[in-house]
Amino acid sequence: MTQPDYPLPVLPSYELYQLAHIATFLADGVARHHRARTSAERAAALRDLGGGRAALEHALGATAAVPLPTPIDTATFHAARGLVAEVPRWAQVVSLAPIGQSGWGVVGYVPGVGPVGARTPSRPTAEAVHHHMLTQPASELAPWAITDKARVAPQAPDRVDLATFARDLDPSRDRDRAVARHLRGLDRRSDAAIRERFAGIDLDAPLVVRPPAPRPRPAARPSRPAAAGSRHLCGIGHQVTTRSVPSAPATSAGP
Repeated sequence: MTQPDYPLPVLPSYELYQLAHIATFLADGVARHHRARTSAERAAALRDLGGGRAALEHALGATAAVPLPTPIDTATFHAARGLVAEVPRWAQVVSLAPIGQSGWGVVGYVPGVGPVGARTPSRPTAEAVHHHMLTQPASELAPWAITDKARVAPQAPDRVDLATFARDLDPSRDRDRAVARHLRGLDRRSDAAIRERFAGIDLDAPLVVRPPAPRPRPAARPSRPAAAGSRHLCGIGHQVTTRSVPSAPATSAGP
């Protein structure tokens, strides 16, 4: 059986889902700062790290600066990999203490990306990223690709213009919406910028990526209609259903 490249049906809590998107936003900023070749590129990455860290600390209710989540390096990945079993797509949370490092690690493998991993300061953040790696499309997980050498996160500025930062967020990306959601309430200017930038978007709506639509099946012979009923689907509402006998799926979406 093969692992589908779309979210699995088992999802974490809503708050963990938000936290994972913010952590991924920060990991992307760390990668962009590492790749930066000009002062403008470095400044933009640092600004995003400052804004993203503000969102992370607000989401965690932190009263002190929180270390930034970063991709894990190759040596740490292979040291931690021996603690977990491997399947086509997998991810596992491990304490880094047994290998002489601080914090918590997430190590895994995503088809299309390769080995992935994260180094986080707390277990809740690690658990959030763990679920993220199991449920997100491969295209969303590139920031967590492991690095050749350990990468130290740059020092994010303590103060950034959050209003300007919010105006540059991308409303079409889940991670940017998660950051914006957790910047609300910090100051009036940034709140106004978020309302303007994300006009018409419900930032409190669950961030769920829907799997691709199944292939159409050949039309079956007509049969006697079954009695109609209804059910409630989360995020969709009441749907009319029939009491026909369910059929087995044509393909497996399991691991």
